[in-house]
Amino acid sequence: MRNKITGLLYFICFIILSGITSPLLALESDKNIKISGQLTENKYNQTSDIEQLFTQNLNLGDCIIYTKVPRGLIVSICSTIFFDEGQDILLESSKPLLSKIAQILKSINKECSVESNTAYKSWEKSKYKSNWELSTVRAGKIVDYLIKVEKIHPQKINAIGFGEFMPFNNNVHYTNNMNRRIDFVILNYEQTNNR
Repeated sequence: MRNKITGLLYFICFIILSGITSPLLALESDKNIKISGQLTENKYNQTSDIEQLFTQNLNLGDCIIYTKVPRGLIVSICSTIFFDEGQDILLESSKPLLSKIAQILKSINKECSVESNTAYKSWEKSKYKSNWELSTVRAGKIVDYLIKVEKIHPQKINAIGFGEFMPFNNNVHYTNNMNRRIDFVILNYEQTNNR
């Protein structure tokens, strides 16, 4: 321990004697430096505002459900809009919808997690050995399309497959077997005042 303290003291003396200063110390000592910049306000800081933007642009009737959760907003859409049952090929008819979703994602500038969910034994009509494999590939195909075609920044989006392990609970009203769904989770942790 004594050697470490002695070494540290020698290092500090070396720094002082050699005139080397850290950039932070240099900034603090120079009173003439002014930091300027403009803060931009993102008008989509509230999850309710993000939900309103989606509801104004996506008209899918019973095939869409909005759920506010602590991590943000979950936009759940029937997987049959994107894929045939048990398949992983993105339907051409879904691409205009993905384009709208991409426009919204670009405008709100939030991270998005695409989470694919299947119903029990959905994989039996596929080339995969489990629902988890099928759902993971589906989420990946959507993310791949959004990155390559719609130019969503790769650091703003990710893919997750849950298989049949994340069904809707009784606290969410849904129809049309929405356990087969694609969730677009808009990450928006709102600050709360807990005192």
